[in-house]
Amino acid sequence: MEDAEIVALLWQRKESALDEIVRRYGRMLKSFARRILPTAEDAEECINDALLDIWNTVPVNRPSSIASYAAMLTRRRAIDRIRRLTAKKRGGGVYLVALDELEDCIPAHTESTEDADALREAINSFLAELSAEDRLIFMGRYFALESVESLAGNNRLTKNTVNIRLSRMRKKLKSRLEERKLYL
Repeated sequence: MEDAEIVALLWQRKESALDEIVRRYGRMLKSFARRILPTAEDAEECINDALLDIWNTVPVNRPSSIASYAAMLTRRRAIDRIRRLTAKKRGGGVYLVALDELEDCIPAHTESTEDADALREAINSFLAELSAEDRLIFMGRYFALESVESLAGNNRLTKNTVNIRLSRMRKKLKSRLEERKLYL
């Protein structure tokens, strides 16, 4: 079954669409959630919440890729959950380090949907200009929330090299956003 068929089922409000999403993309979604969350149970809850989000939003949003849409919603749910689990009063958390790194180059929130669209376009343009290896490192760190050690091992680089590349990419991204007046 293709993504367009799954979206059509969602539009028809057929629960079988959710079953198909789990069948096709469940392992990927679980992998995203498990990189962020400490337990399989937390990951499973996030996936279920993301499926509910898909059910509630697809009639309004018609995503071209169910996989990326589901991954984005799962990631968002997992980040929200880890923030709750690792609130300062509970001792903080290591998974938020990657997100904290981006605070200096991406605005925390945007005022309008036009601003959000412009920000999304600028980030996509920035990513398109990166080399394939740098794009994998950037997305691995800031989308999949992989550790620097994992990225270094997967790319046969040293931790220091990965940290330097990430730092340079963040500076480039911030500069690009400042040029477009998206980050002031």
